[in-house]
Amino acid sequence: MAEQAWNGQTGGTHGMQRALVSLIRAVGVRPVYGIMHLWLVWYILVRPSVTRGAYIFHRRRGRNRIQAALDVYRSFYHFGKVIIDRFAVYGGHQFEIVVENKERYYGKMNYTKGFVLLFSHLGNSEMAAYSMATPEKHMNILAFGGETPVVMAERAKVLAKNNIGMIVVNPGEINHIFEIHNSLERGEVLAVAGDRRMGDKTITCSFMGAEAPFPAGVFQLCATLRCPIVLTFVLKEPQNRYHIYTEELLSKEALSRSQQAAYLAQQFASRLEQMALTYPYEWFNFFDFWHDPHA
Repeated sequence: MAEQAWNGQTGGTHGMQRALVSLIRAVGVRPVYGIMHLWLVWYILVRPSVTRGAYIFHRRRGRNRIQAALDVYRSFYHFGKVIIDRFAVYGGHQFEIVVENKERYYGKMNYTKGFVLLFSHLGNSEMAAYSMATPEKHMNILAFGGETPVVMAERAKVLAKNNIGMIVVNPGEINHIFEIHNSLERGEVLAVAGDRRMGDKTITCSFMGAEAPFPAGVFQLCATLRCPIVLTFVLKEPQNRYHIYTEELLSKEALSRSQQAAYLAQQFASRLEQMALTYPYEWFNFFDFWHDPHA
């Protein structure tokens, strides 16, 4: 039987994940980065569907077959560092955070109206939530309900310290839809990924030289409620630092709801492409985004 595509769940048993938090507390993140090399090749070899998704991305950006294969290793090494950084935060580690357009963003946090903080699986979006919330404005993260109990519990503890809650999306359930509407109507911030489909509805956008399906839900929601979207990218830089880029997507009041949703989605796809080409080894959406059988 063919291996199923990556389900977005952090790997490792509960005991391994808790041991990782303890190890980082004891020795710091840099030694753990080094240990990661010992099992990285094995991980790539035993997860062919995940590896293929990374390979297809690098082929899309113009790399030949040999270059793309080598780039897969670099991508997974960067991905491993980001995962370690997440567990480091659970253990109390502090990273240096640099925020572009910081004054404009925090000015928006003072508005009474709610807005969407739109991120992607480029870089370490979870780090943005820990550093961009404020005591005055509550934030909710739209979270995949299939994560491991250790990750969900540790994440919830850190988020609660920063005035952040979670709206959990479980397959086959619709409760999150009502929670999302209520959150935005209360003037809160909703943090959600714009590149991970959780349902069947999609909007086709031009992305990396071909058409790709993006999730329709968040863009349709913003088009309906006329709520602003602040696009956010969180990229890992050398040493102990993350760089956060923020910008607001443009809207056109004259467009219909469906046209507005498509317009917002294409803006997101175009900006995501630019950032993915700038930070190619931080593309962590390990799916065949284009459903390309010939890649």
